[in-house]
Amino acid sequence: MTSDATSKRCDCPGCGATLIFAAELQKLRCEYCDAEVDVNKANQGPPPAGPVERGLALLLSAETSKGLGVSTTALQCQQCGAAISYPDKVTSGACCFCGSHLVVEKASNAQLITPESLIPFKVAKEQANEKFRGWVASLWFRPNDLKKMARVKDIDGVYAPFWTFDAQADTRWHAESGYHYYVTEEYTNSEGKKETRQVQHTRWEPSSGHHRGSYDDLLICASKGLSESLVRILEPYNTTQNLVGYQSSYLSGWGAEEYAVGPKEAWEKGQKRFEQNEYSACASEVPGDTHRNLNISMRLSQVTWKHCLLPVYIAAYRYHDKTYRFMVNGETGKVSGEAPYSFWKIFFAVVAVIALIVLFMKYQK
Repeated sequence: MTSDATSKRCDCPGCGATLIFAAELQKLRCEYCDAEVDVNKANQGPPPAGPVERGLALLLSAETSKGLGVSTTALQCQQCGAAISYPDKVTSGACCFCGSHLVVEKASNAQLITPESLIPFKVAKEQANEKFRGWVASLWFRPNDLKKMARVKDIDGVYAPFWTFDAQADTRWHAESGYHYYVTEEYTNSEGKKETRQVQHTRWEPSSGHHRGSYDDLLICASKGLSESLVRILEPYNTTQNLVGYQSSYLSGWGAEEYAVGPKEAWEKGQKRFEQNEYSACASEVPGDTHRNLNISMRLSQVTWKHCLLPVYIAAYRYHDKTYRFMVNGETGKVSGEAPYSFWKIFFAVVAVIALIVLFMKYQK
């Protein structure tokens, strides 16, 4: 999905052309006369307030402002379902999420909750392309011709939708703590001789405790086009310091994906993530050498949320008629992606390891 001349809402004061948000400058720039304009000056009205945490009841009632605050058109992929909103002028192309050409134009969903904040792109498009080339070159156990045949026609920068949750967790846990002890036992070796050895045993005792967790900006990805596992690799985003109040000017020249995970589903996912984190935290507090049958009872309080947009470069590249995805964190430059494996490289590596083991055992005798 690629954008054309994008928006007329941010006009160049010099030549009247459309201004594009330049990640490397953190300003709006004219591609024709190189004029630069501060984002706040291009925004009509006073600068927005910084990110505001809102109560959970407001999220679930959805009584918040709607839309992106600017006229947009969406392109929706018929294969993966992702819908990206662009400023007025758009042209259909391949979906940057999956590479499909089954892309149709549709009206943007004006009923979506307006983003509370965003992190502007800080990595330039040229840098993202370099990241792709470096990533391909660094891969192990991949086909030799991958570097030559893996081609990304164009990498697109998209603001991906996320929900963030803050909460205080109060968790009680119960488990069985295991304490190892060793007993000397006698046995007969392969030569028929009597020998002794130390055998580990475990003594189990009931244990319980209490854990308090404080969470700030737990991220829940609301994208339909992004792989959740690949997104996790891209984290973290510095939401505590680099989030700014939402302004549509930051979208000039960029797309913004409509969220597919709505408020209620996001909160359900958030609760599961909180519970997973608390389970891990409680597990680390169980005394002893090991534990089993850990059960927790979690209560969340002071829950707040934000809907924000985070910068992601994404491209679908092809290798032997199969599509793979590659992503770059548009704030930090961290990468994640998919790539084919070479069966023969893995096979010969395994054979070499087995041969070394056999040789080692032979010389040990």
